[in-house]
Amino acid sequence: MAADGPSDEVKRKEPLAKLQAAEDSVFSTRWEIFTPYLAEYWGTLVITATFLCNVDARSTDASFKSICHAFMVVGVVSATKHMTGASLNPSVSLALALAGRQRLSTAGLLCVAQVLGAITAAALCIQAGVAKELTLGPQGHHNWFQVGLLETIYACMMCLVYLNCAASKKNNPKEDQNGFVGIAVGFCYLASQNATQGICSTVSNSAIAIGLIAYGKGGGTHISHGVGYFLYDLLGAFLAAGAYRVVRPQEFRSLIMSSAIQENIQESALLGAEYIGTFYIVLTQVLTMLSSTGGDIGPQAWGTAAVVVAMVYALRDVSGAHFNPAVTMAVRASGRAPAEDLPFDSTNLRFGVFYALSQVLAAVSAALIIGLVYSSISTPTTKLEATAGQIMFAECFGVFFLCYVVLASSVTSPVDGSRSSQNNLAGLAYGSVVLSSTLTVGNISGALLNPVTAVTVIMVGASGRNSLIVYTIYHVSAGVLAAAAFLVTHAQLYVKDARDADDERLAGI
Repeated sequence: MAADGPSDEVKRKEPLAKLQAAEDSVFSTRWEIFTPYLAEYWGTLVITATFLCNVDARSTDASFKSICHAFMVVGVVSATKHMTGASLNPSVSLALALAGRQRLSTAGLLCVAQVLGAITAAALCIQAGVAKELTLGPQGHHNWFQVGLLETIYACMMCLVYLNCAASKKNNPKEDQNGFVGIAVGFCYLASQNATQGICSTVSNSAIAIGLIAYGKGGGTHISHGVGYFLYDLLGAFLAAGAYRVVRPQEFRSLIMSSAIQENIQESALLGAEYIGTFYIVLTQVLTMLSSTGGDIGPQAWGTAAVVVAMVYALRDVSGAHFNPAVTMAVRASGRAPAEDLPFDSTNLRFGVFYALSQVLAAVSAALIIGLVYSSISTPTTKLEATAGQIMFAECFGVFFLCYVVLASSVTSPVDGSRSSQNNLAGLAYGSVVLSSTLTVGNISGALLNPVTAVTVIMVGASGRNSLIVYTIYHVSAGVLAAAAFLVTHAQLYVKDARDADDERLAGI
């Protein structure tokens, strides 16, 4: 007598790691195969509708609009991740296929579901008369080249963060999956939309761009705008797939030919991760400082904190996610190795120097991009009325607590080993300190909080030209003080290290 229920062969063919339906389920197994695509459809519909409703809500502060969109993405991604992976973006699906993390046929079907969801959202908005005066493209004296540059950069960030948080076998192992994919992806929207205020509106999602094409048939925007955004987002997907292969070469066995080459490639991956993370953080921070917000520190605080959260979650298991020479100095001064399974010792002076060089190079690259964004008009300047002493106190205050939180929450492991291997709150802890510090001292010192941010600010001529050396002294000194405070408050870790060293020495006798 044949057993009831689906055969083992059907189970093996079931797509997207979807859980097998119970025998008494009201849905058949064949119907269940379609549920991932339905989830992508409605998830993309909700995200696109949220964007269209918010992008031209003139009565709502711009910062609140970006927060609304970001947290909707957090919720939808978290709700659908276990069914589909929750890419909710054709660019992300394309990046997954290019990175070898999803079959091309599956990615194509997901893209169809996402596009249909975006078109449905646009149709509903048109019929409801929502956002009749939707405007996209360049603002003020900016041009379409600058729009394309920023849209491509931030679409790349979106795809890269998703790949590192959801597709990486190390950062999201099948047997112990992380819980921060939704937060990281949602905060990418928050960062990009705050960074581009006064320049353009970014979408960072080619499904939304498709929705704009459909919206152009009945709304106030042009079809060509949607086509342009769509192409920029696809270009971002290609760049993200390449960057993913750079920072995670160990996940592509074909790239590793021998032990010597493997070591060189792995070291390059560490420095590449520091470069990419620092680039996005500094670029977003300085763009939000320059945005036309009437002196409101909110966009800078939210935008910078959001990109820090996203980059830390994406790259912390690759390089330790320093992204700041002051943090690198604090880690070096603490003498403690990272809690993560990293292929290097963070207390090594050689790596500290190379990390700092990568971070400086990233800041220079960010300055060049900002120069292109503001090439047609003079770069805005920010005026601070604080004294030198007030600026010193404000910067040291912010950097001290940032470095201390990094040391206490991520770089070292607790004595009892009680922390989850995923450490899901580490990125949120970093970002919370950046948000709070920027809101606290932003109107005093500008809240640079990073020596390489000072490099970018000085290169673009955007502020009162305080000496780079002075800012570096402030920040590095604060990092060393944070390491000293960590030593005092976490003395038990160093006692345990000494005991372990003695045990190893005695065992070797």
